[in-house]
Amino acid sequence: MRNGRIFMEFALVAGLFAHIYGCGGAQARSPERVVQAFAASLSSGDYAGAYALMSSSYRRRVTLDEFQRHLSDNPAEARAAVDALMQPEGEAEQVAVVVLADGNEVELRNDGGEWRVATNVVDFYDQSTPRAALRSFIRAMERERYDVVVRFVPNADREGMSPEAMRAAWSGDGREEITRLLTSLRSAMSNPIEEVGDRATMRYGDAQATVQFVREGGLWKIEDPD
Repeated sequence: MRNGRIFMEFALVAGLFAHIYGCGGAQARSPERVVQAFAASLSSGDYAGAYALMSSSYRRRVTLDEFQRHLSDNPAEARAAVDALMQPEGEAEQVAVVVLADGNEVELRNDGGEWRVATNVVDFYDQSTPRAALRSFIRAMERERYDVVVRFVPNADREGMSPEAMRAAWSGDGREEITRLLTSLRSAMSNPIEEVGDRATMRYGDAQATVQFVREGGLWKIEDPD
């Protein structure tokens, strides 16, 4: 049901905006009804209608053409997503996201009518997702916490890597290059990340460099960025 959960959270945003602002005077639809409408649009091939139900932040990142291409290029996965969306487990779970000044996000969930913090805000170097790993890697590098940075090195690249070796390589003249890299990575934090199994890729920068992620032991690590 993972696909259904992801799509439900996207569609919930559209449902909440419809509730606040209305839609041509029509009665606002519940999150569950939005999910049903989203699934029906996908099933009938009305990709523009489905795309219109995605959140505004998603539509800023992904164009309609890209949205249609993802579906057209992956028909079996699209069908599975529709099947999952048609069978939600229980009522929608309301989620809110607060973006902090440092770019980090805090997720809140509605729990019995009260909003509660759902993000583990004390896990300063989270590696549970590729994006969390990238954010944590940047934070550790900026703070020169090389004892933490070494955790992000894939097992195949660990030989010769130590906090002391990192500090020697990335201090002095080497720090300027690292600063440029971190600035570029931070500016790309909202870029799409393509995840396939235990690997993920994110493009960034004007030269379309890439960050390669690999999941080992349930934790996402980062191969040497381009």
